Amino acid sequence: MSTLTKITTVESKLFLRDSTSAVMTFAVPIGILVVFGSIGFTEGDDENNVSAGFLPVLSLALAAAMLGLSVLPTVLATYREKGILRRLSTTPVHPVNVLAAQLLVNLVAAVGAAVVVLALGAVSFDIGMPENPVGFLLAFLLMASSLFGLGLLVAALAPTGKAATSIGMLLFFPSMFFAGVWTPGDLMPEWARPVRDVSPLGAGMEAMQSAWDGHWPGATNIIALLVVTVVAAAVSAKVFRWE
Repeated sequence: MSTLTKITTVESKLFLRDSTSAVMTFAVPIGILVVFGSIGFTEGDDENNVSAGFLPVLSLALAAAMLGLSVLPTVLATYREKGILRRLSTTPVHPVNVLAAQLLVNLVAAVGAAVVVLALGAVSFDIGMPENPVGFLLAFLLMASSLFGLGLLVAALAPTGKAATSIGMLLFFPSMFFAGVWTPGDLMPEWARPVRDVSPLGAGMEAMQSAWDGHWPGATNIIALLVVTVVAAAVSAKVFRWE
């Protein structure tokens, strides 16, 4: 068994033992789907340009955002705060393995939440599935990678776990506004729509919604997600401190 595999296994167990991580990853998106699905929101609203796919798209986006902007940076910043990364740097188990393991664990959790939400929506609320599944998967993975990149950047700059949580939440709530979570579609203020097109959460939701409706994600959305992923990862790698 490789070093990365061993560390990933350990990090997976720690992730599952953390009730906060489990709630953020699975309970919140499932709860959103169940609550709004039960009151008929899944039927969509043509008048306000809200399709039936908005609810599962929203649920998956929030799950990825909470993992990327809250769980991931808090864990890594706490490891640094407690000296775990410094101690690992003196052993054959290089801290890079911890970063890779954290990314893998969070990505698997995000994909797992996506599978559960889509299956529950299709079976219990007759929402259906994305008409363009390949485009939907591409959009979801790019959105998750961009949010994880921002999470790594937060972890690189935050001195403590609490600071990482605070910074992550400061990014999370404005991201929801600019993504159109509270004012979807044409209800968004006109000045905020350009930001929605290029922000990680907004671009990801738009791209997934397009794929849900049978189209390919827009080029602007895909390019924005790629740019955020590459830039955030590069900057975080440059400024990341092990102690």
